[in-house]
Amino acid sequence: MLAATVELIDRIGYRSVTIDAVARASGVSKSTIYRHWPSRQALVLDAFTSDTDASTEVADTGDAIADLRTYVLKLAFRLNVCGAGEIMTGLIRDALSDPEFATSFRTKVIEARREAFLRILVRGQHRGQIRTDVDLRSAVDALYGSIHHRLLMTGQPIDAAFASALADFAREGLATRPNAA
Repeated sequence: MLAATVELIDRIGYRSVTIDAVARASGVSKSTIYRHWPSRQALVLDAFTSDTDASTEVADTGDAIADLRTYVLKLAFRLNVCGAGEIMTGLIRDALSDPEFATSFRTKVIEARREAFLRILVRGQHRGQIRTDVDLRSAVDALYGSIHHRLLMTGQPIDAAFASALADFAREGLATRPNAA
């Protein structure tokens, strides 16, 4: 059912996926789907997060700023090339109108990705690359929030240039300065 949902999203788009369409594509009854998922949004969310490990794995090159750049590039690829941008926008829209779904969405998508950013920054702090006086959770909000700002508000590209600019921003604001007193 999850595979059928992913295939349908790829073929007809997030907004057009229905429980009826998933039932037809997967060869199961609607009641079978509803036994596992209370709503279309919950089904799509599980399909979207079925490969969460792939989108929350973070490189560990020994350089926190390079790892941030790599992680943003990975997210950009998923949003632009893999079609996750449309799905993410739809899931956010659904979360805004359904508080119960919003809780699940935040747990499965937002928090998982925020934690990925946080892992990079914590490693950087432990290595002396990220200042210890930085509120890392606020830094994560600034970094990850800028991606969602572009996705939802400005429509500006989330691409390699953006990933580099975001990493440069992080370097300027978060990185330790070897010559600082």
